[in-house]
Amino acid sequence: MNNHLLPQNIEAEESILGGILLDPHAISRVADMLPNEAFYVMAHQQIYQAALDLYHKDQPCDFMTVKSWLKDHRIFTKVGGENKLTQLLDRTVSAVNIDRYATLVVDKYQRRLLINAAREIEELGYDTVTALPSVLEQSEEKLFKVTVDRKRPFSTSTYS
Repeated sequence: MNNHLLPQNIEAEESILGGILLDPHAISRVADMLPNEAFYVMAHQQIYQAALDLYHKDQPCDFMTVKSWLKDHRIFTKVGGENKLTQLLDRTVSAVNIDRYATLVVDKYQRRLLINAAREIEELGYDTVTALPSVLEQSEEKLFKVTVDRKRPFSTSTYS
């Protein structure tokens, strides 16, 4: 096993979140193409989930509403609190390129999915107890899932 850092683009993640906090309409441009799991940083996933949840409930999505959502769900401190949200705002000039940044984040996410599938396939290859046709079928299914997921819009889950 190598020590490569998994593909990610933290700056693009921060730009997306900062854009969402700056522009209440920005979330509508990325909600259908960007699942929260695509974010590499867990705090970013949670902040984005807040924005998605607000968006899907037709509520305003901005700095104050996201902050309130995070507090209501008792994860405000966990994501970095006021400092993190302010940092995201400070690092973002506008939401004008949010679509492009989302594409970059999804690209890295899909590469991580591919790497994960490859690792699972490697483990299947070492499993000499399971019949080879079954191993090959399972391997195909894992790769097929990565390619199918790439071609369809993402569904987004929400906190209850």
